[in-house]
Amino acid sequence: MQSLSGCGGQRHMYACSMTGNEIETNQRTFDHAANPEFHCCENVILLPFGRRSYLPAIVEACDGKSVELDETTDRELYTLHHGGRDLTLVYSGMGGPACANALEMVRSNGARRVVVFGACGGVVPTLNVGTLVAATGAVRGEGTSSWYAPLEFPALFDPGLTVALADAAGRRHKVLSGVVFTTDAGYRQDASIYDTYRDLVIAIECECATAAVVSARLGLTTGALLFCTDNVTLPKQSDQRYRGLADPRVQTAFDAGLATCLEVLTAEEN
Repeated sequence: MQSLSGCGGQRHMYACSMTGNEIETNQRTFDHAANPEFHCCENVILLPFGRRSYLPAIVEACDGKSVELDETTDRELYTLHHGGRDLTLVYSGMGGPACANALEMVRSNGARRVVVFGACGGVVPTLNVGTLVAATGAVRGEGTSSWYAPLEFPALFDPGLTVALADAAGRRHKVLSGVVFTTDAGYRQDASIYDTYRDLVIAIECECATAAVVSARLGLTTGALLFCTDNVTLPKQSDQRYRGLADPRVQTAFDAGLATCLEVLTAEEN
């Protein structure tokens, strides 16, 4: 699949299928879904989860202004202001398809850099609840990314942006860098992941692989900064249960992570 979306250009998607030695190209337009009247800032925070918790916390902290979208778009957008610069906050909704659709929309309306900022569950005992995670890449355990690149293509985040996020986060809070596992079916994910990917991944979540591969296809510079909300490998029940911002450790990590995203995306050299 090849996107020819661009800032101020035509918004078209070309879906290519191979039949023998011939390539059939079917053009589809997505002007209605891309909200062409919406001007996206070059720098974007993508929040995939937490409509009733993380989203209002970010909007309040940054005096966010709602961006009106048409009725075909099931996501929320805000313009944030920090350090004299504007950036866009997009709440995509959970999972790969929602993440991909949000990235398609912001890219076709002017986005250049994106930080995925969201929650994750730890799968190694060294990742404590309330720790930040600078994801370097992801295992493609979901399905959406296969529409953008073959499974052999690695889901890697931009190294420069990842280092900037890890460094800025480390000045505020404890942070671990590593690979995460992206799943489509959190309710059906069994314990086999802990054996199969032991010592290979540090956390599990639902969007990073999609975000990395879709961004590579669309030409976006993308990174991911996550905060650990629970960890089933830790012995205490309180560490294994998701409580979101009701857990003071998660609140502290969320605040540090948000400050990090804002600092990196609004840095003067960008």
